[in-house]
Amino acid sequence: MNKLRYRMTDLFTALIEKDAYNSILYTVLGGLILLAVFHLGMFLQNKDKSYLLYSLYTIFSFIAYMPVAESGFVSSLSKTAGLDNDSKIFFTIVFNCIYFFFFADFLNIKSINLKWYRIIVFPVTVLLTAGTLIFIGHKIYGLDHIFKWYKNAFIYLITLQTAISFYILTKVKNNLKYYIIFGGIILFICSIVGERTVREIPALNLSRKMGDFIYFVGLLIENIAFSLALGHKQRINHEQKVTFHKDLILELQRNERLKDEMTRENEKRLTVENDKIKYLQEISDLKFSLLQSRMNPHFIFNALNSVKYYILENDSQNAVDYLTKFSKIIRISLAASSLREFTLTEELQTLKLYMDIENLRFENKIDFTIHSAPDIDPDRVRLPPMVLQPFIENSILHGIAAVHDKKISVKILSVPDKILILITDNGIGRDRAAQIKAIRSTHTKSLGIEIARDMLKNYFGAGNFSVVYTDLHENNIASGTTVEISIPKPEN
Repeated sequence: MNKLRYRMTDLFTALIEKDAYNSILYTVLGGLILLAVFHLGMFLQNKDKSYLLYSLYTIFSFIAYMPVAESGFVSSLSKTAGLDNDSKIFFTIVFNCIYFFFFADFLNIKSINLKWYRIIVFPVTVLLTAGTLIFIGHKIYGLDHIFKWYKNAFIYLITLQTAISFYILTKVKNNLKYYIIFGGIILFICSIVGERTVREIPALNLSRKMGDFIYFVGLLIENIAFSLALGHKQRINHEQKVTFHKDLILELQRNERLKDEMTRENEKRLTVENDKIKYLQEISDLKFSLLQSRMNPHFIFNALNSVKYYILENDSQNAVDYLTKFSKIIRISLAASSLREFTLTEELQTLKLYMDIENLRFENKIDFTIHSAPDIDPDRVRLPPMVLQPFIENSILHGIAAVHDKKISVKILSVPDKILILITDNGIGRDRAAQIKAIRSTHTKSLGIEIARDMLKNYFGAGNFSVVYTDLHENNIASGTTVEISIPKPEN
């Protein structure tokens, strides 16, 4: 039985050494170069550094075993490039070191535990740097003994580093690590068997080519394992991208629905706000009309009293003149009841007509003047209709009625952002007028002034107008009153 086994082993060994060795080598080298090109393309497509490191790993594996080829294109290329057994040893050191860089990046150890990453990568970096410097020294200065010593020491050091790194991998929570561990163990076993000191053990007694064959098999299995690992990672990444895109589409759909809902809500809110503004405007217009309807009858009542006065005095001519002017101002008053605003020109014309009527009652004894600053365009200034008349009426009734030399002036001035309307009389002053009211026991409010204030407030807004009274004195004696009405200046 043992003889049969030995004969089968010898036959297999002879087949490998004589007929199939070069073919197997070319198959392995061809596979390595294909894997190198494929994964380099994957790196260019995905920009994942683990593909680049694996591509370098397979390229240096290919270069390391080019000198082993005994014939063919690879053998010729190897001789042309000056590759020999020493370069095989050096490039074997290189791709073994790149192996650690590859799986450290592939499993993303750095983000998992920085200390683990340094334990795996730092010693290998030192070994690669030292090996490169020693190989260069060997080639240039002939440091053969140092290079040989480093080659033997590297085997033990890289074995120790592999054991430490694999121990760390057992703690990493990533199922892809099993591809790395499996491939690494297979290659490690095959490389140990392929070593001269091991393959020449009497129990094995393997030739160099048989040892190389076993190593090639391990290298091929390892690369297949690594390729499967990269493929598995690619599939995981693809599934994550698909899931992400699905989630993104769902999120976009949710956002679109939310956007539509918000648009509908905003439209509803806008409709409600527009209706609210419309209703508030209608209320404002009604309030304004109500104020006008309160003021206009008040003015008509006072005017009719003047007509009554002329009739009682049997002054038919003045009564007719008064009624003529009164009819004009009635038409203006009726028109004003349906209007929201007058220009300052229309307002001043109405004041002149009103003062003409009042002057008939006072036998033209009132000196009434209007002065407008040249930089003011009265056609552009707008205000509520007949809003100044109550202030003029108040100056007449409570100011100049009791003095001999009756004067009322209206001045229109321009200040920054404001138009000032100054109504000044030379009457008895507000204090004396209040005393007269008290003596006569008259406690009624000036209805016209209150209505005028409300009209200004409703038209301009509460904070955009003001009415200020100033008492005038001469030698500490009351000499009249000035009413300052401030309204916004029209925009350019």
